Amino acid sequence: MEKKVSEVEILEIPDDIGYWLLRADGGKYYDDFLVNNFIAISDNEITFNQILDYDKNSIAGITIDHYKELYRSEYPDWSNQQIAHAVRRTDEFCNGVEIGDLVLVPAKRSTHFLLGVVVSDLYEITEDEISSGEKVIYTEAPYLKRRKVFWIKEVSRSEISAKLYWILSAHQTIFNLKDQRDYINQLLSPIYIQNGVCHGSLKISKEKGLNSDEWYKLYSIIKKYSDSTEDEVVVKSNVQSPGIIEFLSMDYKSVIALTLVFSGLLFGDINLLGVKIKGIMPYYQAHKKENIEMKTMDKDLEIKEEDRRSKQLENEKAEFELMKEKEGWKKENEADLLREQLQISSFDAGKTIGHQRQMDNSDSPNADEL
Repeated sequence: MEKKVSEVEILEIPDDIGYWLLRADGGKYYDDFLVNNFIAISDNEITFNQILDYDKNSIAGITIDHYKELYRSEYPDWSNQQIAHAVRRTDEFCNGVEIGDLVLVPAKRSTHFLLGVVVSDLYEITEDEISSGEKVIYTEAPYLKRRKVFWIKEVSRSEISAKLYWILSAHQTIFNLKDQRDYINQLLSPIYIQNGVCHGSLKISKEKGLNSDEWYKLYSIIKKYSDSTEDEVVVKSNVQSPGIIEFLSMDYKSVIALTLVFSGLLFGDINLLGVKIKGIMPYYQAHKKENIEMKTMDKDLEIKEEDRRSKQLENEKAEFELMKEKEGWKKENEADLLREQLQISSFDAGKTIGHQRQMDNSDSPNADEL
């Protein structure tokens, strides 16, 4: 039986975006950041207007020395080390972070993280604007310098790569995760494209590491699905204990096929008639639209659709069973057996945040292009 996929939507992540971790004061303001779709930093005495004034008065723009002068004038009792940390914090938030960058925000004790995309330039609110006047059940952030964020997912600590665990013990308010971008990208989608390379991630939950026989079976199946491509499929893994295995290739079809087959989502020969590539915002907004349309379907039509799907699945199952009887266990069955043996599943980290309750960020500069 041939399983045809007319079009597969793939997330494309720009190669030139930034990756940041920003703390919410030990997670204290995590809920405020989430509910009101923003990130912020402290030191309200250093105002946006002061920063802009320094920028206007300097041919080279605002420099680290300018920031130091600002902090020394506003916080004369601070030590040089305190000033240095504050300058770095402000400089990276005001000048380092850009629209389209990805930001990771940890909750209290780093039990879970928010993952979102920055959708505005730096702006500043007044102290009167901090509270809407309504009673809230979370602690409101007192910070005035802010950026709007479109929250994508909330992921648990267990889904964060062990390579990122060092961030849990670091104390900086903000720091650059550019060198760890692959581990952040994996949290966005099981399959994505960046810089022309397609990545597909799977989770292997087998408690003990793979033995030589299991590695041989795994690579044999990978070879069968990638023999027809002119571009090599590279395999990265960290499965000495439960972990992630990743496929990389410039040939999208091979990566998509391997990821879907090992996930148990498709069987038989895969015919990709098209790959639709979307940026971060359109990719997740499309999912939002699909969810809203599904919820607003007429109940009768929903029941009919479920009946149709049920019959279709029954027919596909019958055809599959017939195929197995006629042709025996082929490569799709080998993948089934190995998937069960190694406990392989799609690495679709976290839960997508309900975008219908987020503020409308569509008016933010360049939001539609992200």
